[in-house]
Order: sequence, then C-alpha cells, then structure tokens
Amino acid sequence: MRNTLFASLLLLTACQAEEAEDLADTQQALSPSLQHGKDVWFKSTFGGEKFFTFILPNAPFNLHLGLDAALTSPRATRFDTWGLLNDPDCVQGNASSGYLDICADPESAGVVGVRKKIYNTPAGPKVAIGVSCASCHAGLDPANPPADPNNPAWENIHATVGNQYIQIGKLFGSHLPANDARRQVFDTWAPGTVDTTAIESDGINNPGIITQFFNTDDRPWFDLTDHSMGITVHRGGQGGEDDAGCEKAALRVYFNIGMCAAECMVGHLANGPGGTSTPIDDAECTARCPEYVQAKQDVVQECEFMATNKVPKLKDAPGGNHFVNESLANKGKRVFQQACASCHSNGEGLGPHDVLSNDEIHPMAAIGTNTCRARTTNWMEGRIWANFSSDQYKQRPGGGPGFYRNVPLLGIWATAPFFHNNRLGSYNGDPSVAGRIAAYEDAMDQLLNPWKRDLAGSIQRTSTPVTIMTAGGPVTLPAGTPVAAYANVNPATGVNRCPDYLENQGHYFGMLLSDKDKKAITEYLKTK
Repeated sequence: MRNTLFASLLLLTACQAEEAEDLADTQQALSPSLQHGKDVWFKSTFGGEKFFTFILPNAPFNLHLGLDAALTSPRATRFDTWGLLNDPDCVQGNASSGYLDICADPESAGVVGVRKKIYNTPAGPKVAIGVSCASCHAGLDPANPPADPNNPAWENIHATVGNQYIQIGKLFGSHLPANDARRQVFDTWAPGTVDTTAIESDGINNPGIITQFFNTDDRPWFDLTDHSMGITVHRGGQGGEDDAGCEKAALRVYFNIGMCAAECMVGHLANGPGGTSTPIDDAECTARCPEYVQAKQDVVQECEFMATNKVPKLKDAPGGNHFVNESLANKGKRVFQQACASCHSNGEGLGPHDVLSNDEIHPMAAIGTNTCRARTTNWMEGRIWANFSSDQYKQRPGGGPGFYRNVPLLGIWATAPFFHNNRLGSYNGDPSVAGRIAAYEDAMDQLLNPWKRDLAGSIQRTSTPVTIMTAGGPVTLPAGTPVAAYANVNPATGVNRCPDYLENQGHYFGMLLSDKDKKAITEYLKTK
C-alpha cells in the first residue's frame, strides 16, 4: 500500500542528493513500476506479522522476538543498541502510543522496514509487527553517512547495502535467559548476519551475511535447466542455493519472514527431533493464501527496483579520497588481475562493469572457510525450500549443499568484517567513513596475513552452563563449551552435522604475495 507522504519525502531527498548511487536509487522520479517495487521493498510484509506476533511466541516454537524491546527503546540509542535504522519520518512518542514512535506513515513501527498492523482478537485489538526486505537489506549509506547513526535522514540510507550493524541474534534471544541453549546459539550470530534456517530449522547453526545488491545488471547471466521462469537469471545465494532468479529468491525470503506461515509453511517444518521438512507447495499456497498470490505479482517490480541500486563509492564519500593511495591503487589493479581475477572477475577486464566475481561456486573444502553455512540443507530435493532452488543446485554432488560462491567484491571497503559469517576482522560498530575503512583495513590485513588471525578466539563458546536434551535425557554442558558442539548435533542420532568450530579460517589465497603487493591490492579494492 503506497503512502503518499513517504514517497514524497523520498522524492525530495532525490532532488537534494548529488550522487546517483544513494538511497533514492536512480535519484530521479521513478516510473510507476519502479516506485511500486520500492514500496514493496520498504513496506511489504505479506502478512508476516501474523507469524511473528501470533504463532512464533506459542508452542511449538515458544520464541518471543525482541522487536517489542527494540521498538520501545529510545530512538537516541536504538542503532547503538540494536543496529536498527530509525525511520526518519518518525519522532519519539510516549508509552501511551504503544510502540513509542509517532510516524507520518501509520504502518511504520519507527524503524526502516519494520511495519505494524492492528488485528482484532478475542482479547481486543492487538498490534502485530512484521518486517519487509528493507528491515535487513537497507543500511546506512557508506558514501553519505549521518553525523549521528541514531538520527539518519533518508539521504543517509542506501536501500540495498545490507545492514552490517543489525543485531538479529540479539533480537531473537533478548527474551530468553542466558542459560537457555537457544540464547547461546543466537549469541553466536555476528552483527549483520542471520541464520535463515533458525525457524525452518535444518539443525545446523549457520548464520550468513545479509546480502548486498549492487550493479545487478553487470553480473553474469545464466540459463536455467528447468526453465521454470522461462528466462535466464543471475545466480544468487552464498552457496548457490537461490540459483533460480531474483523473483523466486524473493518469494523464498518472504516465507522465511513469515508470509503465509499458517496456511502453507508451518505444516512443512521438520517433524520431531532430527526430522526433515517437506517442500512448500506453490499450488497449495496459491489456493490457501491471498498474500502469496499478491507477492508473486509484486516481486517482479521489486526485483526491477533492486536492479537499479549502485555500489557506494569511496571517492564520493566525505573525505573519501584521503583514504586511498592512488599510486598504490593503480599497481594494485595489476596485482589483482594476476592474483585474484581468475575467481573475482566477470570477464570485463576489471573495467567499470566488472563486479569482481564470476559468480561461480567451489566446493567448501577448496575455500577452507567455516563450512556450516555451506552445509545448509533446506534447498535440497524434498526439503522445505526445494521448490525455490534450481535444478542445477539439486543436481550437484550431494544434492546441493557443500559449496561457496565467489562473492562480488564491489563495495568491500564498506562491508567488513569479511566471509559469509562476518567473522574475519574486528567489528568496530562504526558506520562512519573512517570507521568502515578501519574495519576494512583490519579485515584485509587478516585476509592476506592469516597468521595474524586469532583462530582459537574465533570459536563461539557458551557464556554460562546450558542444559540440552539428548536421546539419553537432559545433559548440562559447562560454560565455555563450543556452541557448535551441541547446536549442530542431531538429537536422534548424536551425529554432529557440522563439527566445524573455527569461524575465521580459510581463504588463504594471496598470502604469499609480497607486503607491497598486499598493500597495493588493499588500496585498489578501496576504489571499487
């Protein structure tokens, strides 16, 4: 549903911005189709709020998300505490207003992408909270950061940069006591990551980065073997699980954030300890859930809008040129071509349309990073998201899992820490230009000099004793137990589905370069 005031404010922002790569995304009046796609991106939940409010807090989930705590927290500290982006069109309210913020858009809950709707229940009206894609994928614009990250204007928000600072694990676990085994799992999620199998669980704790979407039309195109969409597609997903085009990937995400949960999702979840799920069925959802029918129509325009978003450039950021040694950067391009481009180039010769990835996949052992994200099984034949993955994925050895994609390196200066789990490099929580560069340089230093990594310190451990259920009954684990030692164990068989504890290992390519060449590559990538 379009909100005129919201759209007008965005258009005003577009007129004021100097750069064609800010949140206003094209920085010109959008066509009706693109404007609708933007509205879907920022506002549409397709009924997901019903799942988070009425289903998730009750059996069998018994999980009350911390959105209520976050949305009633002071705007002046909300980014600092939760990593959430305050909606610029809202102001601090008071307790009598329910969710504290008072907003021009009546469905805004005070945070970008977080939406509220009122439902009549037997106990009276109840405010239900849901999320849109922008709640995670929109972030503070690296090239135009606000002076205060708790008080951004629309021109300080980039629609698809991905929120590197959002604390989703904290939101999941905030109502759980510290000694709850689930709370300790949620605490392993680094800022800017989420385990998309946490609710539709496949029994593997595998938090992954919130994907950035830049310069999509410059990425390689691939034919589908199943031709279910009748088109060629860009590949997606950190392990290639979404290799079926943007539209199908977007629909899958909406299921993950609650769309049509009662009608066609919950019934397909894993049945019992160690059980497996069954596929969400398109025909079933189409017949039972009007929101799904609407979503299938709206994601077309949403994907068109996503494709308009461009990478934030350091040269356009305030004082950005002061952070780049141009001479070294020029040398770094040549070194990168020789040492990195075989995987991180789309064949454009590192020209303006090169996204710095060929978008291909490799066995997880060849990359050597933590393997848990690559092992996720929900897209396999017969599993809950099987109808949202391509035939190429399901025809791989092992039925799909076990691979990582060469990620595009565009905007890497602004998106450290690195790896699929945001665990390579130090997290400083500072979205300023200087803060992002500091995080980037630290991550690059550890990437190219792996002996500087604290591997043992990367193991995520319990902070308190926790009690877990096993086939033999409850067992209490001491504080300091690696979380992966119990979080990935099949309780029915006792088998650990991902016995991989180190979070910042792997990707040792480039370690043998000279110090000068390493510095040159570091400078070069700042310019991309």
